[in-house]
Amino acid sequence: MRGEAMIVRRVLNNSVVDALDDSLQEVIVFGRGIGFASKPGDTIDQSMIEKIFRLDDDAASRHFASIVGSVPADVLSATADLVTRARAELTAKISDSLYASLADHLSFAVQRVRSGEQFTVPLAVEVQRFYPSEYAFARSAVAELNSRLGIELPPEEATSIALHVINAQVGGAADSATRMMELTRSVLDIVRLHFGLDYRDDDPAYLRFVTHVRFFAQRVLLGESVQRDDAELLQLLRTQKPAAFVSVDKVDAFVMRSHGHAMSASEKVYLGLHIANFL
Repeated sequence: MRGEAMIVRRVLNNSVVDALDDSLQEVIVFGRGIGFASKPGDTIDQSMIEKIFRLDDDAASRHFASIVGSVPADVLSATADLVTRARAELTAKISDSLYASLADHLSFAVQRVRSGEQFTVPLAVEVQRFYPSEYAFARSAVAELNSRLGIELPPEEATSIALHVINAQVGGAADSATRMMELTRSVLDIVRLHFGLDYRDDDPAYLRFVTHVRFFAQRVLLGESVQRDDAELLQLLRTQKPAAFVSVDKVDAFVMRSHGHAMSASEKVYLGLHIANFL
């Protein structure tokens, strides 16, 4: 609340201070020149306050305070508004960690754009496919940032923002989701390189294939294995569709090396048939 007294703990930069509110909760306070006009122990001039961050998570608060000094005030302010929007528009609960991770990321993204650097973002297809709500939010965030900061973040930046939002979701699923997308991409890359393919994001057959690979990746990460007596079927399919099953062997070697997962004959049949159907 704007009417409460706030005491400065630390000056983070000319526009941001770390303060204590009436209930002795740590808050981050924004205002043009508020840091320049303050020193530890001062009561903050209410007329200078533009925005207040209240972080309930102590670790998130410390992390945010540690990066505030190196992030431009306009990026910090935009980040705060995006976090508020994410919490209002998305169904998943968003943790306070998004303040620091997104502010830090956007600061570097803006620097790259202003210096003319080109960059690519992995997992674009996977994020759009598996997290459409987060991706739609991120696309609108890119448009808002471009208008607000007077820059031209590339459309691909939506993937990065969406990943930060996904990783800040409360409930423990975010890390698994990110690992699932990374494994899905790795398997897709193995198949792409083996056959010299050029995937098209608008190809329905490719999108169906991505879905099948995703289910396979989920089982690998959960340590699940489909066990049926498919050894004879596997041998038959190897003779009928040899190229597809050579690529399956490459996937098998990869998931064993990276995740300690040995594909069963049933899993090889499942993946090999979907690869063959996609080709």
